[in-house]
Amino acid sequence: MILLTSTKSKCKKHKKTCLKKSTCTKCQQKCLKTCLKKCKKKSLKDYKKIAIEVPKPQGVKNVPSHIYFYLHKSFTKEQERRIRLGISLLLDRWYTHHNQKWNGGTNTGISDLAACTNLYATKKLKPVWAKSSVPNGIAATNLAMNQFTQLIRDNGFKKSPPATIDPRSSTTIYAPTASTKRRVPLSLQINPKQLNGQALTDLDLSGSITHAWLHRAGWTDPKVTSYFISECPMCVMRNLTPKNPNVRDSSYYKFFD
Repeated sequence: MILLTSTKSKCKKHKKTCLKKSTCTKCQQKCLKTCLKKCKKKSLKDYKKIAIEVPKPQGVKNVPSHIYFYLHKSFTKEQERRIRLGISLLLDRWYTHHNQKWNGGTNTGISDLAACTNLYATKKLKPVWAKSSVPNGIAATNLAMNQFTQLIRDNGFKKSPPATIDPRSSTTIYAPTASTKRRVPLSLQINPKQLNGQALTDLDLSGSITHAWLHRAGWTDPKVTSYFISECPMCVMRNLTPKNPNVRDSSYYKFFD
């Protein structure tokens, strides 16, 4: 979402100037459509549009060929490469999940991701928009991957607002929790310094993006042991292997926000 601020007003009593990274004032809310239109054109000049190919899993229809992001121009080429890779690894995991669940057309299979998550996730299994309960980690993973499909469709077919990727100075990757199922932009904030360091592996990066996407899909923190929003991404970060008792979970979810 592009956020706005104002100085004076172009409405009868106020004038406004569109700027980024602030809040929308009451004045702007009175004529928000005009302001948003002007702000979108101005602010996107600071970004470059990138496209990432979307694999097409079995049994999933209406999948776009690409998803699109507006990447802030302050990211270097190497940082862009890592961001692309992290998102592509997430898409590969989403693709594999659906193929394994499809199970030759029965759509009753249990993916490796769902099986891993089910071993550890027992709390906050459902997103904020879900009305019915979610019984276990397998069902939660299936629901999450289906919601990723919706986010991918809305992005790729331009039914959601433009997804921006902005730099941030703390933690690794941040995205707020969405309260609705549709037309949610896949916008992220990413710490460029961590992209430069070897402490953040490619699997760690993909898991951190998975955690952020789960926020966009409606799941909430806390980002600690037993909670779905932590355990599912940690399975990604461990490449779906069981937990090592000598490795603390905090060594993984320190990359979450």
